[in-house]
Amino acid sequence: MKRNNDEDYRKMIQSRHWAELRRYKLTQNPLCERCMEEGRTRAASEVHHVKPVEDAMTPTEMRRLMFDVHNLRSLCHDCHVKTHTEMGRSGAKHNKRVQAKRLERFKERFLDEDKESK
Repeated sequence: MKRNNDEDYRKMIQSRHWAELRRYKLTQNPLCERCMEEGRTRAASEVHHVKPVEDAMTPTEMRRLMFDVHNLRSLCHDCHVKTHTEMGRSGAKHNKRVQAKRLERFKERFLDEDKESK
């Protein structure tokens, strides 16, 4: 059974709710939070999910991560790219790891439980 995470994510990231939350976060934190931690001052232009939405196993969990203001950081573009690179969240290798991780979590969640109940 393959969940359509990409479709769920696309719908949420294009939603009015996300646009309003993103605007709220950038209004509340107009400076790049990472730059400030590193002693620089730059305007934030992007909003980063600290715990990636794509890591969620269910649409409910995805919505929780997507719309939780405490899961967001205001970042400049350069810091956003650096953050994703440091997290290993870019490129084909990353996508392969994500798919393997999802499959493993699916097996643990659904197949291991079935074994225990038998």
